[in-house]
Amino acid sequence: MFTGSQHDALTAISVTFSLISFFGVLLIIVSYLTFPKLRTFSFGLVFFMSCADLGALFSYLLGSPGEGGLCRFQGLLQQYCELSSIIWSALIAFTLYRAVVKLQDSASLLKRYLAFGYGIPVICAFLPLFTSSYTNTGGWCWISNTQTVGQVWRWLLFYGPLWSCVGYNAYCYYLTEKAMKNMFSNQGTEMPTKYKALIKRLKLYPLILVVCWTWATINRLQNAFSPDNPVFWLYVLQSLFRSLQGLLNCVAYGLQPNVRKCWVEWLSNRPRTGWLVDKLRVDDDVEDDKEEGEEIDDVKKPVEADTML
Repeated sequence: MFTGSQHDALTAISVTFSLISFFGVLLIIVSYLTFPKLRTFSFGLVFFMSCADLGALFSYLLGSPGEGGLCRFQGLLQQYCELSSIIWSALIAFTLYRAVVKLQDSASLLKRYLAFGYGIPVICAFLPLFTSSYTNTGGWCWISNTQTVGQVWRWLLFYGPLWSCVGYNAYCYYLTEKAMKNMFSNQGTEMPTKYKALIKRLKLYPLILVVCWTWATINRLQNAFSPDNPVFWLYVLQSLFRSLQGLLNCVAYGLQPNVRKCWVEWLSNRPRTGWLVDKLRVDDDVEDDKEEGEEIDDVKKPVEADTML
């Protein structure tokens, strides 16, 4: 499909950016496991999503294996972990929607979340295996584009759910932002800074999937209409942007003031880490915002909203 040098270029791009994302995702996982105060229900959802991101990044680091068992393993792992991460992003959107709009706690739904976030991708990953659809697709192994059933699997099991989740996330965050603004305006109370910061981030969350998967979608559309004429630069852009999803999820969902504060406290007790503490230290106004939010007794604050900040 591509020349040897083109394959090497795709592998180098995928491995390089995957390694960058890998360490970012690993930071979130280590933070959750290290600091008990971070083990809230909401941050637990970020942890579960990060585990899926880590698996997807591991599959990218396998490069471009030839046909065989390793190729099928890469394709299956990639399909499972990528879809799982996307589903977890929708579950986070649903949780915040329930907390802010419905004023309902979602902690009791954890078992259902786990079944949905980790269970459904199992089915979607194994179906192509039963039809021998995992093969080398250009720069890595995934679902074949030369089979009719492979094309069906691609859109039914991945790209269909992907863009459905993008639309669902955007809708949930729109309703959440609207409810938060109405909640404070109806009470005649100024919205605390931390809630304003949350609203700004709400607008970014759906964009992560759009940024990371638009080029991949365009590439797969081109594959569907012209399977014998792959476009190398589309593969380059797909490889680059999909490798960044773990890092962008880490920055948007995970590296929040409460996480940085935990690392500051931990590093403060270690010698010769003062320079790093200064880099990570949370601004004083974050603490002021926390106190401000706690003092608003006349506003019925969203369930779990604080733990999402």
